[in-house]
Amino acid sequence: MIRFSDVVCGGEKGQFRANSESVGWQGASGATKVQPAAHIRRAEWFEGSLRLLCEDNGATEVLALEGFRDADFDPLWKYLEQTCGVYLKKHKPKAALEEADFDSAMQGIEDAADRVDETVSGSVQKKAKEADLMKKVECVRDGLDQAVSGDKQALSRVFAAGGCERIGRLRLVVDTVQLEVYHTDPRWQHLLSKCATIEAVLKELGTFRQWKPAEGHSESLLRRAMVRELRHRQGEDDEVPPVAETIPSSGHADRGYVAEARVDVPLPSPVPMPAAEEPLPEGEVERVDSEEDVANVFHEEAEPKQVPFKDEEVSDPNSVRADALDQSGGRPLRYTHPNSILEGWVWKRSRILKRWRRRWVVLCPGELMSFKNRGLREPTEVVPAGTVLRVYSADGEVQQARCFCVVVRERNYYMVCDDESQKRAWIQEIEKTLYKR
Repeated sequence: MIRFSDVVCGGEKGQFRANSESVGWQGASGATKVQPAAHIRRAEWFEGSLRLLCEDNGATEVLALEGFRDADFDPLWKYLEQTCGVYLKKHKPKAALEEADFDSAMQGIEDAADRVDETVSGSVQKKAKEADLMKKVECVRDGLDQAVSGDKQALSRVFAAGGCERIGRLRLVVDTVQLEVYHTDPRWQHLLSKCATIEAVLKELGTFRQWKPAEGHSESLLRRAMVRELRHRQGEDDEVPPVAETIPSSGHADRGYVAEARVDVPLPSPVPMPAAEEPLPEGEVERVDSEEDVANVFHEEAEPKQVPFKDEEVSDPNSVRADALDQSGGRPLRYTHPNSILEGWVWKRSRILKRWRRRWVVLCPGELMSFKNRGLREPTEVVPAGTVLRVYSADGEVQQARCFCVVVRERNYYMVCDDESQKRAWIQEIEKTLYKR
């Protein structure tokens, strides 16, 4: 028999006893709780609390007991295993993220990031400084892992404080540090993912605020804020450089340069065909089901003519449908490539200006292409098969719903779809077709 005093059940202290036949508790008032040992089906322990799931002819009851000491665990574990044939599962407390620890680690990341940016590009010292930054990142990443896996309200208390200053500082650094070697390091990618997850949790709880450093913050943070703002307003677009337009569209192997860049890939939305009285642009074909039909469609193919097009951009891609150009007809979707897997309009984000531009995206068995308009032959960007390292939901990273990201070497492509089903389809098909195994 085992016996423990000062065990609490229903708010009352009492004595816990267990023998080969039964488990029971008796309070100071005479109240009792007794269960046959053979009825115990499951047992769990958490910091001195014991929960026993008992079952009798299909009816279940939970016996909740508290006030055990740490030293009581081993005898309880042996009793339940030997007498009841039940394993006592011990839940370990999740470590809480301490604000002071995070602030100290964050300061280390900021200092290391400053040293990276101050070092000459392409030098050995640059690589060494980036390696040092990754060590700092590893510590913060592990702390964020604990925070994300814990209680959401606790996470909010830490990261929503001060107008979301903690996550805002981290986001500011990761958005502006100039990495050359370690930008694809798993530790860095993991940190970006955790940062986005925290932002998503804060948005879900309604506590997220866009943070900017004010007077009194370090000169480094103020400088980074200016850099980020300038990148939104100035700089080159993240489309493929003009030289890419001279590469023959038939030479997939010649497009290897895309693997050295990031690609913002526009994703699909159903797009109705033009009105019946308007002919399709030459080079655009209707989706057909047989090789014979394909041959008939292309039988009288001529040189495509340029389709009139306004390169439209928006600041909020969630407020305007990417397929708005084709919403009036309500007719069946027309495809531009007979062997394509998916096609459709998406909003694609530029790398420097962070502007969202409407693009027609085509996924074929050997590549992913984006065009300024349907029916055009020369793509603005091409991602060959085998170069995609990752495809994932990126709502939190860009603070836009229905967004996904295609990651290739040294570049990410962000696209916003018109609905969640399109987003899921693009992620699934791109990963299946182009993912680098």
